[in-house]
Amino acid sequence: MNKYTKWYNNITNKAKNRKLDCYTESHHIKPRSLGGSDEPENLVNLTAREHFICHWLLVKMTTGQDHFKMLNALRILRAENPNQQRYKTKITSRVYESIKQEYSRLQSKKVSGDKNPMYGKKRTQEMNDAVSCANKGRIPPKEQIDNLKAALLKRKELGLKRKGYSEEYKKARSLKHTGEGNPNYGKTASEETRKKIGDKIRGRKQTPEERLARGLANMGKKREKKLCIHCSQLIAVNTYPRFHGEKCRFKP
Repeated sequence: MNKYTKWYNNITNKAKNRKLDCYTESHHIKPRSLGGSDEPENLVNLTAREHFICHWLLVKMTTGQDHFKMLNALRILRAENPNQQRYKTKITSRVYESIKQEYSRLQSKKVSGDKNPMYGKKRTQEMNDAVSCANKGRIPPKEQIDNLKAALLKRKELGLKRKGYSEEYKKARSLKHTGEGNPNYGKTASEETRKKIGDKIRGRKQTPEERLARGLANMGKKREKKLCIHCSQLIAVNTYPRFHGEKCRFKP
């Protein structure tokens, strides 16, 4: 029996033979997740502070899977609820960090590799259709959009950039979506689809925020240019097909 077990037994044994007129919480001496029952002999009333200390001691007393269960119970116990009286004092940031880090490490280990419920599984077409149907036509709340824009602008101001993809990743992704791997392989957009796309973007004007984001994204970049054989001008490749080449006004 280690010291943590002795301290735990002292608290629970003392609680069996007393009556309190203050706020108390019911505690399972042997936790239900470890095989304890709801029988009266396995229950004691503890103060909120004693209850927390007991769960902390249970974390110290256990190992393996039982340790993970007790760590999770301690994490849940610490959750704040405005409708429930809890602790007048706060856990120090150091202790809170230790609890969260250990829980995160064990949780990650628990669902890694073949322990993950989705390991080796692929979503069926029915599942994909259900997700697509649930999100189709969904408009994110304005607050969510504003937060995303603010975060992107903040990253630009700080000069933060997402790490670029490796050449190996680009090549593998390109091969994966080439030919029959492309979801639009062999498909042709109907006239109705073309009309919908055209109607959606025709006459649309960018908002000041969109123009700013676009400008920041292209700042410092050099656009590739192409020489028009009819007017001898170097034109950006994205503009070239619209006004030059076969459509150039100087074409004979």
